[in-house]
Amino acid sequence: MSLDNMIKRGSEFHGHLGPFLVLGIRMGLAALRELGSNGHKDISAVVRSGSRPPVSCMADGIQISTGCTLGKGNISVLQDGVPEATFSSNGRTVSFRVRGAIVERISELSHDELEEFSWKLSRMPLDSIIEML
Repeated sequence: MSLDNMIKRGSEFHGHLGPFLVLGIRMGLAALRELGSNGHKDISAVVRSGSRPPVSCMADGIQISTGCTLGKGNISVLQDGVPEATFSSNGRTVSFRVRGAIVERISELSHDELEEFSWKLSRMPLDSIIEML
């Protein structure tokens, strides 16, 4: 599935398009590549975003991109309120964090700018928006 289609699917699942949804999708896809995982049952995720929007929206993006779900029990959300996640597959682990400059930029946006900036995030180089820990 193309990134654009995944974002559209994620927006339908989540209820709207926002930057943390896109960041979660991109982070999950990066984890799949880094770990050589096929997703779904072959990966687990621990998301540190908490359950308060907008940062918590990242968890939905991770579910869409990795196939980790609460129902399968291979994703958990810690209440730390930070845009980070750790992924594990086949005995390997990788962690990512949204770059501080991106979080700051999102906090400066008006509600009307969020969707446009979300699409912009989908096109930015990965290492400019997230960092491996």
